[in-house]
Amino acid sequence: MSTFFLIGLNIISMVYGYMSGYFPEACGSMLPLHGAAPQTSKPPYEVSYQQGHVRDPITVCLSSQPGKDFIGFMLKALYTSKEGGPPLGKFTLLDSGLDQLLTCSGSGGDSAVSHKNKRGKTQICVNWTAPQDEGVRTTFRATFVENFMTFWTKVDTILIPPTTPIPSTLPSTQPSTSTSTATSTTTSLHPGTSTSTKPITTSTATQQAENISSLLEKAGTVKMNVVLFLGVLKMELSNIFLTALSDGPFSRHLNKVSQTFFVVLCGVVETSALALFCLANPIKVSLVALVSVTIVINFIELVIVCLPIGPRHELKEISNLIVKVSSFIHQTFTTAVIFVGILEVDKHKGTWTDSRILKVMVAFTVLLLLFEMWVFLSSTQKKAMLSRRKTGCPPNRERGRQIGKQKKLVEGIVIAVSVIFIVGFLCFGVTVAVMILGCHQESGCA
Repeated sequence: MSTFFLIGLNIISMVYGYMSGYFPEACGSMLPLHGAAPQTSKPPYEVSYQQGHVRDPITVCLSSQPGKDFIGFMLKALYTSKEGGPPLGKFTLLDSGLDQLLTCSGSGGDSAVSHKNKRGKTQICVNWTAPQDEGVRTTFRATFVENFMTFWTKVDTILIPPTTPIPSTLPSTQPSTSTSTATSTTTSLHPGTSTSTKPITTSTATQQAENISSLLEKAGTVKMNVVLFLGVLKMELSNIFLTALSDGPFSRHLNKVSQTFFVVLCGVVETSALALFCLANPIKVSLVALVSVTIVINFIELVIVCLPIGPRHELKEISNLIVKVSSFIHQTFTTAVIFVGILEVDKHKGTWTDSRILKVMVAFTVLLLLFEMWVFLSSTQKKAMLSRRKTGCPPNRERGRQIGKQKKLVEGIVIAVSVIFIVGFLCFGVTVAVMILGCHQESGCA
C-alpha cells in the first residue's frame, strides 16, 4: 500500500512540475508525458530565427497561427546529423515573465528553454549563442503544447549559417559576404512537410506596446499604494497631535495644517495615477472609474477640512464626522484600486500565483479592518480625555496623581499603537511596490 502511495505522490509532483514548465529530465525526448501521443498532423506553430553577423547571438522565436495559442513549449538546439546528441549552445531570455532556462544533462547550463506558467502564448523569443565549433549544422527543435492532451513534437528549423548564400525569390545584383548587413530567414521542417524559406515576421512593436502598457499600470498601482499610506499617515498623525499635545490653539492649528497638506498631496498623486491609467492601451475602465471616485471623495474631504469651523462651532462635530466617513470611503476605494491593479499586473505577466494574491488581499483586509476599529476606539477615548480636562481639578491630590498616571498610560498606548499602524502600512506598501515593479520571475516572489 505504501508503494502505491509513493508512486501516486511522484505522479502528482511530475504533473505539477510540468505545469510550471521546469522539467530538465525531459530534455532528451522533449515529451510532456501527459499520457497521450503527439499529433501527426501539420502543427499550427513554427520555429523561426533572425540572425545578424557571424558569432552574433541569434534570435529564435516560437509563434502560432492566429487563434491558436500554446500553453507550454520546450526549445533546444542540436546537431542536425545527430538525432540523440546533446544540446548545443546557450540560450538567453528576453522576457523572463513567460519562459525559463533549463540545464539538460550532458551539456552546460541554459541549454534549453521552457514555459513557466500555463497562460496562453502567441509568440516567445529568446537569444541563442552558438558554440565555439564553427561549421556545425544546427537544428532548432521545439515541442508545442496546445492543451493537456494535444501537443506536437519535433517542430524543427535548420539553421543556415550567415556565410552560406541564402535563397531568395528576388534577383540580387550584389554578392553576399560575411560582413554584410543582418539577414532575416525563416525555415520550417516537420515530418511530412517540405522545407521552405520565407521572411520572418515578428510583432516586436506589439510586444513593446504591451510592455509599456503594463509598466504604466504598474506605476499607477504603486502611486495608489502611496495614496493609501498617506491617508493612514494623515489620520494617525492627527491622532498623535491631539493626544500628545494639550488641547489648545497650537495643536488644533497643527492638526488642521497637516490634514490639509496630506489631502492635497493625496489629490496630486491620485491625479498622476489617473493619467498613467489613461495612457495605458487599452485603457482599463475599472481602474479609471475607481481612481476618479477617490479623487472626488478626496476633494470633498479637502473642502470640509478647509472650512473655517472653530472648536466651539455648532457644526464642529458634524464636520469631524464627515471627514472621518470620507476618509474611510476614500481608503476603501483606494484599496480596491490597488487590488484591481495587482490582478491586472498578474494577468499581464503572471508575476504572482493566485494563492499569493489571495493571501496578500486577506492579510491587508484584516489590517484595514483593525485600523478602522482603532480609529473608532481612539476617537472615543479622545472625547473621554477631553471631558476629563474640562471637569477641573480632582477633589484630592492622591486621586489627581492616579488620574494623571492613567492619562499618561492611555496617551502612551494611543501613540504607540498609532506608530505601529504607520509602520505596518509602510511595510505593506513597500512590499507591494517591490513585488509589482521588481519581481519578474515566479520563483523570486516567494
